Amino acid sequence: MFEIGKRYQIHMIEGGSEGYSDWEVVSIELPLIKIRNGVTEDRIVNTSSPMFVRAELSRHK
Repeated sequence: MFEIGKRYQIHMIEGGSEGYSDWEVVSIELPLIKIRNGVTEDRIVNTSSPMFVRAELSRHK
């Protein structure tokens, strides 16, 4: 589903509500992905977590 170097809109539940941001995938070790947005610290996301909602390929380059 994920490709290194591609940008995705990552939808997650944080603070009790769903939100999303654009992130670039920098590494994949499913179910974990490491993502970067260039503004905040890199994150590791567990895609099998109930807090992970979905990811969509971003239109932003």
